[in-house]
Amino acid sequence: ILIELVSLVFGANNLTRFVMFPNDMYGAQRAVIANNFNFYNNLSTIDKRYFEHRVLKFIDAHNFIGREGVEVTKKMELLIASTAVMLTFGMRRYLFSQFENIVIYPENYISKVTNKRHQGETNPRLGTIVFSWDNFMNGINIEDNNLNLGLHELTHAMHFSFLRENSFTSVVFLDHFTALLNRMKDKQLQRKIVKSGYLRQYGFRNQFEFLSVVVEHFFETPHEFNQ
Repeated sequence: ILIELVSLVFGANNLTRFVMFPNDMYGAQRAVIANNFNFYNNLSTIDKRYFEHRVLKFIDAHNFIGREGVEVTKKMELLIASTAVMLTFGMRRYLFSQFENIVIYPENYISKVTNKRHQGETNPRLGTIVFSWDNFMNGINIEDNNLNLGLHELTHAMHFSFLRENSFTSVVFLDHFTALLNRMKDKQLQRKIVKSGYLRQYGFRNQFEFLSVVVEHFFETPHEFNQ
């Protein structure tokens, strides 16, 4: 069930991603993506066009806001959007309906919601996703430590959006996730997963953190995840 749930990001056929007139991307934009995402580099030529189109649509759909001296660059927008598109690439629905704003701090910051220091957060009430840029880039640059702030917070945004919208993608996703949660009620299975030490403890705080941590592991260490 876990494999089926997370494999939704890869499971669709080309009709799921069909675009009549895809937006065109400049060579410099493609270079930013290619230099930072092996996922993109491993796609077919036509799937790269779909990927690029979705990245540009994601950028257009969000307000990118810098805090504490951060000047938002086109590269920042491309890296965040590419992470979101990688996460949802096999899905029909790839824009997060409940979120408009993406806020970027230079480093760990004091959250206005919790008054605690955060690396990132996702606030559906305010329609806002927040990243500390140094931690976001660590997730991009270190590909196999199962820590990816971008994937983690964007998975929260995807999850919260699917809980509030009525779409084919949200129904399929939530059906799979509910099946996973029901399976996880097995105490013996719980002990086995915890004992393996594969998923970090933060993932057992609640179902939302569990999903985000699982997705980080799926993308960062897929062979170990499959085992």
